[in-house]
Amino acid sequence: MMMLDDTRSSRDLITALFSQGCFEEGMSRLGSVSHMSQVVELECLGNLHFYKRELQIAVEKYEAAISIDPTYMISRYQYLVGTQDERRGDLVAAFKRYQAAIDIEPSFLDPYIELGGLLVKVGDLEGAAQCYRDAVRLAPSDLSVLYNLKSVLAKLNFDTPETYAAELAKVEVAYDTLEKSGAALPEKRSW
Repeated sequence: MMMLDDTRSSRDLITALFSQGCFEEGMSRLGSVSHMSQVVELECLGNLHFYKRELQIAVEKYEAAISIDPTYMISRYQYLVGTQDERRGDLVAAFKRYQAAIDIEPSFLDPYIELGGLLVKVGDLEGAAQCYRDAVRLAPSDLSVLYNLKSVLAKLNFDTPETYAAELAKVEVAYDTLEKSGAALPEKRSW
């Protein structure tokens, strides 16, 4: 159990470095881990390419890991397949993939955002609001996440202000405060 925890901890640290654009440091850490399985190493390499936005290479690494251990679940792989499912119009499959990505790695922000957007598309604004609340919990200083939550709450508030007015007011204050601090909406990701 200790080795599994160490491996997960190493994977999470390396992935965090990649997500921050610290590719060389992440690769250095990856090279220094002596007890990592080939499957987890391939996931880490996939994560490197995911954050470099080299998505086809990321998918290849993830699929190589899964071919070694078909029971091994990779959050970013589920997320990427979900985005493909959504583009093809298979919203049920996309929903399942985004949910799987969240279940595998609850701290991975992207599937919450995509699932929220998917739920907006199908008219489940309450479900979308919950996705965006969860995303705000993970990234409270991400202006785009607050914007998404604010937008959904504004739509919900239109029909039932007694239920959503107080929460909407809090989110608007948080959004305005963050925006005035100089935070900017990030460029739209083009995965």
